[in-house]
Amino acid sequence: MTRQIKTGVIIFGIILAVLLLHLTKIIYPVEDYARRLLSPLGSLATRAGVVVSREAKHAAGNADYLEQIDELYRQIQHLSVDYVQLHALKEENEVLRRKLGFAEQQGYEAVVANIISRSVQPERGFFMIDRGSKNGLETGMAVIFGDGIYVGKITKIFDRTAVVTLTTDPASRVAISLAGQHRLIGLVEGKGNGTALATLIPQEEEIEVNDILVTSGTEEKIPPDLVVGMINQIRDESTDPFKEANIEPVVQTAYLNIVAVLLPKVLKPE
Repeated sequence: MTRQIKTGVIIFGIILAVLLLHLTKIIYPVEDYARRLLSPLGSLATRAGVVVSREAKHAAGNADYLEQIDELYRQIQHLSVDYVQLHALKEENEVLRRKLGFAEQQGYEAVVANIISRSVQPERGFFMIDRGSKNGLETGMAVIFGDGIYVGKITKIFDRTAVVTLTTDPASRVAISLAGQHRLIGLVEGKGNGTALATLIPQEEEIEVNDILVTSGTEEKIPPDLVVGMINQIRDESTDPFKEANIEPVVQTAYLNIVAVLLPKVLKPE
């Protein structure tokens, strides 16, 4: 007898024995014990099926929620962009209104310009604007912020852009007077690193800390009474013919985005 036939006979014999034991009820205690033993496994399998089904439905619901959240985020992003653009436009309109009002009082036109690049060297102070000779600008014209705060002057001009040198740049010079006096008392020279110095002030000239210095109006393209800065320290040596004063700028040019160039009406482009 082959091995396969022997195996088949043994399996058939076992099945026959189990049936006989079941019919004679001898195996009932064993079956009952097996049922009690396997009952928790069946219950666990049932609960696992329920949990899997519930989680599948929950996952489908989460997918819908995630899609809705993504849509809300997209709407928020669009609203944020709209808000930033609206805020920038409002700021530009306010700056334009103030500059035009001041320029009108001074008999000048205000050409509003955006700052498009800045110097990266801390010892220098200049930036580039998006207006140039095609807009009627020339070298030497005053650049202001707000209600007449002097920022600097145009030193290089191109067709559509221009370079503005700030009062703090070592190459900068501007004639000054004390606010309200309309009399030349000296120069403000840039010293780099965001600092400036009032120089060539005669010893007999009375100046004090917190005095406001303004443009004197003695330069051809720079009107008088533009605020240059405030004195925060006086250097006074009795043996020197002139005294000097450290100047504190009244505006942080690093935070400016929009400025205006003062253009005399006689030079206004057609």
